[in-house]
Amino acid sequence: MAATVARASSLLTRSLLQDRVLVATSAASVSDAVGEVLCHGFSGIVIVDEQCARVTRTVKGVYGSRLLVGKDTAAYMRYTAMPSESMYLPSILGAGSLSLAQCMQYQLVDGADFALTPTGRVRDLATLDAVVTEANTLAMPGVVVAVPVPARMLTGAERAGMVAILERSRHPVALIVTGQFDPFAAQAVADGLRVVTASAADVFLHRSDFAVFEALAHGGLGGAIGYLASLRHTVTGRRPAKTRKEPPDRSPIVLLPEIDSFRHQAVYEPWFRNVRPPICALPGCCGRDLSTLTNTRADHAVANLHNLRAWLPLGAQLTTTPVAGRRGWLHAYRQTVEAAYVDLRRRTRIRTISMDDSQRTWLTLGL
Repeated sequence: MAATVARASSLLTRSLLQDRVLVATSAASVSDAVGEVLCHGFSGIVIVDEQCARVTRTVKGVYGSRLLVGKDTAAYMRYTAMPSESMYLPSILGAGSLSLAQCMQYQLVDGADFALTPTGRVRDLATLDAVVTEANTLAMPGVVVAVPVPARMLTGAERAGMVAILERSRHPVALIVTGQFDPFAAQAVADGLRVVTASAADVFLHRSDFAVFEALAHGGLGGAIGYLASLRHTVTGRRPAKTRKEPPDRSPIVLLPEIDSFRHQAVYEPWFRNVRPPICALPGCCGRDLSTLTNTRADHAVANLHNLRAWLPLGAQLTTTPVAGRRGWLHAYRQTVEAAYVDLRRRTRIRTISMDDSQRTWLTLGL
């Protein structure tokens, strides 16, 4: 009987995430993103914040069933999982530590449609096995197992072991691929994502960028694209995210039209000094010359909202494409982007403009 209840709960949660491209947002940015997300039935939000209960109650109180809302307290950012203690279970004064069931009940009591388990960062297969085993004891709906793993686990001998463990999960899995820079620039990691999402596990790619489209096209449930740059790339542990520039580039990060690449304004502004600038032509968006955005709070906000408005239509096209045609749609889209780079180099006469490493990797892997 317990197994039947657990299976029914899992299927309910799976149905919530199927064919979804959500927005991963901080509690502070929820109000900025919600208005856009509401217009797209395939989307929703995941609030990634240690203290997200109050915001969740407020958002669900206003929008109710019109908005899919998930919660991620991001325990993996501050806690390392071990086989003996795979979850971060907080203590209540005078009552000791909560059980995992109690923790998840507290997570869901404020109206969230689903919540990620408080998994610590996973470093090996033994710990991953412990995460899935512990999560499998839960029979309530709305549970999604957070699986934050280093990029290397999607490659080599660990990949097969990881797939076997994830296929044992009774709940959908929120896969979070961690590491410095762009993990999917490495072809072995990108190929590993395809293998994992094509497996029997119900995989949802969390805290990522356009790699979410790959997950969806190759058999995954969907994923969550970060509203902020810090939620499109996850570096866990004590070491901060590295930057290739010193001092770090603080200019706004913008999803450039046509080439669909997230670039710092300081990187692409020189490209357009002698040619027509990149004017935002998205309906209802800023209408700004994107090369003139500056390192101000207001312009960072403009860039974040522009980025969301730019990729939501792509998500709509992919999720409404029949499952059998999604790989073909995505590959054709990437070929269109490649052609846009050729045209951009021709217009600007700057031959060094190149595709992002991960864009090139996905294109090279083909269908």
